Amino acid sequence: MCWIKLYTLFFYVIIFAICALMFEVYVEFYNHDNTPIRHEDTPIVLWWTPFGSHDDYRKCGSVSCFFTQNRSYVNNRNLKVILYYGSNVDVADLPIPRLNNVKWGLLHEESPRNNLMFVHEDALKLFNYSATFSRYSDVPLTTVDLPGINELSGTTYFLPTKKKNLLMKEKKLAPVLYIQSNCDTMNDRDLYILELIKYIPVDSYGSCINNRQLPDNLKENYVDQLNKKEFMEFVAQYKFTLAFENAVCDDYITEKLWRPLIVGSVPIYYGSPSFKDWLPRNNSAIAVNDFENPKELAEYLLACLEDDEKYEDHLKHKLLKNKINNKRLLDSLIIRPNDLFSIFGYYVSKFECYVCEKSQLNDLSTVTKKHYNCSKPMHIWQNKSDSGYKKNFWLDMWEQEACTAKLLFHAISNSQSINMQKFDIEKMEMYESKKCFDIKN
Repeated sequence: MCWIKLYTLFFYVIIFAICALMFEVYVEFYNHDNTPIRHEDTPIVLWWTPFGSHDDYRKCGSVSCFFTQNRSYVNNRNLKVILYYGSNVDVADLPIPRLNNVKWGLLHEESPRNNLMFVHEDALKLFNYSATFSRYSDVPLTTVDLPGINELSGTTYFLPTKKKNLLMKEKKLAPVLYIQSNCDTMNDRDLYILELIKYIPVDSYGSCINNRQLPDNLKENYVDQLNKKEFMEFVAQYKFTLAFENAVCDDYITEKLWRPLIVGSVPIYYGSPSFKDWLPRNNSAIAVNDFENPKELAEYLLACLEDDEKYEDHLKHKLLKNKINNKRLLDSLIIRPNDLFSIFGYYVSKFECYVCEKSQLNDLSTVTKKHYNCSKPMHIWQNKSDSGYKKNFWLDMWEQEACTAKLLFHAISNSQSINMQKFDIEKMEMYESKKCFDIKN
């Protein structure tokens, strides 16, 4: 009988040991609110707007963080940072009340038209960290649309000037290319193009201004082919390409500038006031703002058509041995790892690691206007005597979103929940009484 008692005692000891081990595993992988974590002290970074990494443990420098899109972590004691993708931020869907010990981060590489609220400092200062197109951002995305140094200086698509001259005659190409299907822009760029066409031929494709049809191999869904070989070769035939951004912001530069630079078609650029800081060489593009009006610009372009040497002065990043001499541009590209699967994904991951490391510090940083500095919507050019003169409705939207920003900052600062019906009524009342316009914007 004694051995039976010993066996029973041994059995219970084993059961107790197993239970104790399971409890340790539970403590290791779960915290007080039953959300899984690898270690009870692992900092958590939550994407509130689904984006970036999901349920991913990653080491960032000397720190490891858990990155997730699972909102059940919002009450987790280890939550350190909530990240937002700017275009998807919804005023009606924010974690209010905001916890004092949880930082907010904003990733927004898009133009203001995707979310006009962020052109106003009241909205920006809700965030502690930023990844935007601005060089002053914590993780700058200025060159996110530029593949790399080799593409910029390479000659894969480049055609010599004599070949372009020949193509203009054989294919009856205009010297200037314009291709755009987004006709609702903050700067009414099409009005400028229509005036320019009066003084120099422009082959205009797309749906906004259309005077020529795309080749058969590009007609169907050309927007989905913008980075493909056939489209790049098509653009490379043209001496000049009109590259007009849909917003004017410091360092907001898109593929509209990079694509013609890559293929060797001289960009005629309107957009970022600071874009020359990022050119491969000083004269690699022609700035619309350097000319008083479309007629003056056309006269300069016509002069370049008459003088190959004058034209090629804009192509030295293709023609010279030391092609790129812009240190700022080179530095921004050299730090990237080679053979990235996704350039944008690289920057998202970099931002995640930035906030992960910062979350361990007593950091009091706040996002400012410098991180997303945009000018008010305005027409690039318009003759006010024309019967077609119209007010830019984007300006009304801009000013209304100043009210959105003020109301949102007040609500979050005071831990007030947002009733959208009441919020929208109050916003329009403030707008109509001009109580929220920022004259500095």
